[in-house]
Amino acid sequence: MHTGRALAGILPLLPRSIVWAVAKRYVAGSTLEDALRVTDELAGRNRLVKLDVLGEQFSSREQVMLMMAEYERALGKLEHDHPSATLSVMMTGFGLRLDPELCWENLRRLANDAAERAIGLTLNMEDSSTVDATLDIYRRLRAEGFEGVGVVLQSRLRRTLDDLAALAHLQPRVRIVKGIWHEPESVAYLDAQEIRRNYVAMLERLITCGGYPEVATHDEWLIERSLGLLAGLSPARCEFQMLLGVTPKRGDGLIAGGHRLRVYVPYGQDWYAYSLRRLRENPEMAQYIARDAIAELFTAR
Repeated sequence: MHTGRALAGILPLLPRSIVWAVAKRYVAGSTLEDALRVTDELAGRNRLVKLDVLGEQFSSREQVMLMMAEYERALGKLEHDHPSATLSVMMTGFGLRLDPELCWENLRRLANDAAERAIGLTLNMEDSSTVDATLDIYRRLRAEGFEGVGVVLQSRLRRTLDDLAALAHLQPRVRIVKGIWHEPESVAYLDAQEIRRNYVAMLERLITCGGYPEVATHDEWLIERSLGLLAGLSPARCEFQMLLGVTPKRGDGLIAGGHRLRVYVPYGQDWYAYSLRRLRENPEMAQYIARDAIAELFTAR
């Protein structure tokens, strides 16, 4: 973890070209064409893809509508070239803080366009202040028949098991993550083992209600525990998910074991700010990247 914090700490002091040398491991690039190129490469290695256009906390309608247009463009490309891919959206990138009704209108339109193309859509979860609004929009979309929409839930938050219980009747598709936002102890678990235990409890509950688990983690202990819990499910009823460029060899092992693996592929003009922000918020990810980079150096010798 110390290596990850050190890497996250020095990146803002470096030129953008140096930051890109690190970021390109887990960001596809600045354009949709970059993302599609990476998607082609991943498909050739038997991986599914979840595309995410970088951008969040927008403060203008113009930014929101540009984001909407980019997702529509991505949908058109995926429909023809990668119909098994899914899309992931940041709620504040669709105007959640600017105008909740604008956010709802855009997401309803995007969900409809995705459904017409049989492409899945996932609502990302941001910090704890966005949970109620995100789940409200998720329920509204499901109530309108958009069954291809999923949602992210974080094991770091104390409320999540109750949220999952309230969604159980929908048999939801849930991307289970630890969560990276810094939250007060009143709303979040701060101990790593408690976060892990809650993650396992979430997976157990999702399996019990007949939902579709998306196990999104690079934590080896959680991967092994999840493999045991998912052993009774058909491979078509669950999947593992990983970040682009992080622990790819572990992903090879999951695929060799007959499991579906989907890779989160972010792209967009916001790659620089995203890189600094995410590595600062998630030094564990930075640690994985640093470890893989060091391993490659030794392998090359």
